[in-house]
Amino acid sequence: MMRKALVAIDGSDITKPLVRFAFERARKEKLEGLDFIYVFQPYPAALFPGMPIPTTIEEEHAKATRKALEAMVLKEREEAGAEKVEVSMVFPYGSPSGEIIRQAEEYPYRSIFIGHRGMGSLERFFIGSVAARVVEHAPCTVIVFRPRD
Repeated sequence: MMRKALVAIDGSDITKPLVRFAFERARKEKLEGLDFIYVFQPYPAALFPGMPIPTTIEEEHAKATRKALEAMVLKEREEAGAEKVEVSMVFPYGSPSGEIIRQAEEYPYRSIFIGHRGMGSLERFFIGSVAARVVEHAPCTVIVFRPRD
């Protein structure tokens, strides 16, 4: 079985530094591979009541997002000098924390790398944090990445 880690990315400003951090850790820990997961959240049924969203918008958005993230991950791997680290990408639809946990339960990852969000306590109370739910329910070690200025 390969020694791998799961890297949860969301396309926000923290994604690029998180990807670089994951490749650096993979080199240090002698991981053979990193699986990157980006979870698409379903669009609402309509923008306005009675106005359906054309499925082509979602498909075009998904295709462009996949292409951009794949290119960024490969560029960061090269810049980190981690060409030997095998890369795969997973793009499920659903709840981000649920899909990350499901993926981690299906494969025995050594760890999960996930970005920290700087939400206030009131926001975190009402909507919760993907990172917090992953930390609470993941079947392996979770490393929460917080970039330093």
